[in-house]
Amino acid sequence: MSPPKMPGTTQKRAGRGRSKTGCRTCRARRIKCDETPVACRNCISTGRQCDGYDAHRLPPKAKGLPKNGLDLPACPGWPEDGFGRAMTSDEKRCFSHFQFRTIPTLLEFFDSALWQKLVLQLSRSEPPVYHAIVALSALHQVSEANGMPLATPATCAEGNVWHQFAEDQLRRSIKLLNQRSTSQDPHLRQVILVCCLLFVLADLLRGLYESAFTHLRGGLRVLKELQMTGRGLDSSSSASRSGLVGQSLFSTFAHLDSLAAHYDRVFPMLTSRGQPLADQEKVHAAPGRGLHDFRTLREARVAFDSLLSASYRFSAMCMGMAEAEVLLRYDELQQHQIEVWSKTVKFKQVFLPFYTNIYDQLSPKEQRGADIIRLHILSLPICLQTCLLGKNRSALAYFTSDLETVCSMVEAIMTKFPERPSFTVETGVIPPLYLSAILCCDYSVRWRAIQLLRSWPHREGPFDSNWCASLAEEALRLELHARIMEDAGFREARFVLPNVDEISANDMLGKLVYIRQQKLNMLVKSGRIGHASENAIWDPLDAVGSVKGMHAWSCVRAFNAVTSRIPEVKRDENFPKTNTVD
Repeated sequence: MSPPKMPGTTQKRAGRGRSKTGCRTCRARRIKCDETPVACRNCISTGRQCDGYDAHRLPPKAKGLPKNGLDLPACPGWPEDGFGRAMTSDEKRCFSHFQFRTIPTLLEFFDSALWQKLVLQLSRSEPPVYHAIVALSALHQVSEANGMPLATPATCAEGNVWHQFAEDQLRRSIKLLNQRSTSQDPHLRQVILVCCLLFVLADLLRGLYESAFTHLRGGLRVLKELQMTGRGLDSSSSASRSGLVGQSLFSTFAHLDSLAAHYDRVFPMLTSRGQPLADQEKVHAAPGRGLHDFRTLREARVAFDSLLSASYRFSAMCMGMAEAEVLLRYDELQQHQIEVWSKTVKFKQVFLPFYTNIYDQLSPKEQRGADIIRLHILSLPICLQTCLLGKNRSALAYFTSDLETVCSMVEAIMTKFPERPSFTVETGVIPPLYLSAILCCDYSVRWRAIQLLRSWPHREGPFDSNWCASLAEEALRLELHARIMEDAGFREARFVLPNVDEISANDMLGKLVYIRQQKLNMLVKSGRIGHASENAIWDPLDAVGSVKGMHAWSCVRAFNAVTSRIPEVKRDENFPKTNTVD
């Protein structure tokens, strides 16, 4: 006979033990796993497929967070078991972050049906997309938690559990794609393209540029094949899936194709000189009269992408080009310059009236996008005109006012934009600020641009604000050091900065020396360099590590062009040359 229940008390059911270290299937089912190697008996005895064991688990959540692991809601309307497949607590944690943090971050500048619809839709039915999403989310979380530091391959090699977890998820995604390599599924191309894009973004967050560009080339080859054959991304799908969604996927790849031109000369792959993207130009060109008035910001954005592609094709080739090569190819380069300049002028003539007339009617988010385009209308011509000037400082001085205006425009955007994205596919403020930080003859403008880059650590596709700031800081330090060595009185030169007290050349140099020493200490601590004395020349390429072809990056060529005119300080014998692989 069971004892009587005490009044006011309830009897609790005995709970089942939950698996925290077992196989993925048992963890997803929330039952205790017997953890038999290779495949557990629980799964085998019940006819289930054991999904194996995770090699790496994410660290426990900080105390005080909700039970779902994030200060974010669970995915609304989605089944508890995720997608009808094993979905571990770590994966749920990352997927929730992707849906409620990563996607809004990627949409901060412009709307995109790719992120708003396609990626999440595919994640429910396509395991390769799902695992790639989980990997990207894990990398995004750890990058944000660490303040978006400079992404380097060395970070991945340091045994960070988040990076290891992401690597496991990426391997799962690639394995699942390879298993379908002979499939005739008409949706497979779309799945491959979305996975390629997610792989690119994950690799960029890890500083794995070579791998990122390999995945990007693979995706672009698929798109190029579809372009040549005249087929869409998914010929069997409904119009709702193949229309705006397909265009947004194509546009995202095309945009990354343009940005990657500054890092690898195999890009851009989707266009050639004088042959703009057909899918872009047809949206905004009126028959027989070129650009017409924009009706929406989306139309302006499509036209801007076409201009950006043409401009980056030229500037990526010419930035930091040796004066001898400029002279040898001047007629050819000037003709190309004039072609792009003409496109820039035409776009500006159409966009600025549109901007003035419609700006107040736009949402705050649309205003940010319009402000970004307006910023590039100013910065693209500066880059276009200065690419062929070489070391002509008197000619470069002509652009000081415009480069200062670039800083003011970025400050205005950042003031309106207090919640800024840590990570985006779009080009934003980094390329314009780098121009001001590396090119301007006024040291106060360069200092101001560097501070803006440092105040917003983030990534825009392959562009890393930390990396650009690091290059600009070292170039400015070397120039100030050389000026002071030539003229001791220059130490007391004063530079006026907005909203702060003026700063002397000596104080500016002191701050840069301190920043440089911090970087050196980090490199020594990580084992990437040996001991370096205070006066050793620091090659900023050592901060990123060994990346094939880094000397060909346009930002590095621009840095080398600026510093090549500075009297070189003797390199310390203990400080090795860069280990960059050409």
